[in-house]
Amino acid sequence: MGSANDGHIVAAVDIGTTKVCTVIAEIKENEINVIGTGWEENKGVSKGNVVNIADTSEAIRKSLQKAEQMASVKVNSVVASVSGKNIAGIKGHGMTSLSHSKQKEITEIDKDRAIEGATSVPMSHDMEVLHVIPTQYIVDSQDEIKNPIGMTGLKLEVDAYIITGSVTAIDNVKKVISKAGYSTEDIVLQSIASSEAVLYPDEKDIGVLLVDIGGGTTDLALYQKDALKFVKVIPVGGNLITSDLVTLLQTTKTNAEEIKKKYGIVFPEDAAEDEMIDVPDMGSNKVTQVSRRQLAVYIQARVRELVEFVRIELEKEGIDKGMYSGGVVVTGGTAQLNGIEKMLREQMNVRARVGVPIKEKIVGLYDIVSQPEYSTAVGLVGYFVNESGLNNHFLQKKSGDSIWQIIKNLISEYI
Repeated sequence: MGSANDGHIVAAVDIGTTKVCTVIAEIKENEINVIGTGWEENKGVSKGNVVNIADTSEAIRKSLQKAEQMASVKVNSVVASVSGKNIAGIKGHGMTSLSHSKQKEITEIDKDRAIEGATSVPMSHDMEVLHVIPTQYIVDSQDEIKNPIGMTGLKLEVDAYIITGSVTAIDNVKKVISKAGYSTEDIVLQSIASSEAVLYPDEKDIGVLLVDIGGGTTDLALYQKDALKFVKVIPVGGNLITSDLVTLLQTTKTNAEEIKKKYGIVFPEDAAEDEMIDVPDMGSNKVTQVSRRQLAVYIQARVRELVEFVRIELEKEGIDKGMYSGGVVVTGGTAQLNGIEKMLREQMNVRARVGVPIKEKIVGLYDIVSQPEYSTAVGLVGYFVNESGLNNHFLQKKSGDSIWQIIKNLISEYI
């Protein structure tokens, strides 16, 4: 990654359907100090997957250069997000015997062996493991253990949620980062990264559903008892709203996107009756006007449909409201639409709020990143810090290794 003063630098790149968003942070004494951000329009991704290597790598390069210039640092490697319809979650179970004759104190190596066993599940050759997330440990007959280290027993088991992704999609993420001139430190599922940035511990404990609505995908992540229980990527997002406005307003995609961001609301009654919006005509200098209330009618229909997609997906998986009694947290660029949380409350009959990066976790340029569209990039930093056990120690010693390589190296030191 890189270093500055006595801290360490983490660079995170959210590769979205409509934009590449970069955050550079200095990690010092477990504090995330955001020192640089970059933003670049991206036309090389469709529904979460890279479809144009050259366009996406160029957007990454420009976004990173902007962040580097702001932060006055040069980074070598990045943590990146991944999404797409091929993401899947599988339940796994692993076990390891601790001793044949007497109880043994459980070590990190025992945990790793149990987790490795959990990954022995049938998997298509064109898929690979992105994350193995323990949901509970079981020592002999005692379950619901979050961390078994230091406990004693004869047998250690683990229930895990295994997230897989398309080999091609993951390789393409690495490729576009490489062509932009950087190496890949780690790849993290978008919804997991966003959850790290916007969800509170109490929400994850009681049960909460994250709904991250980007340009081309809607990413779901369900947490309960502080463990990830379900993920899903729905290949539709805020671009549907933009496309509707292009057709209905007869304007360009760029103008439609700008109008959506600046004037978009979900409920017509939230606009004044006489409020009008200028709409540049497609292919001419002519400007027409549309009432903001009429704009809301168009937007509301599509947002209602997006929420219905979420509700249907949960119903298909047998997930009821009792599993997310803490409510729904909506984030991502589309979450900036005024009134979207109200629509979620009405259609899903649950508590709902808009999720932005939690202020207590961040210092530095918080005013810039305190928007739903920065949730994934900020969360990538937080996730990497937590998973690599940063106390600043891992980045300094293992800056070129992935998290799984770090774990492998640690195991080899003890065997």
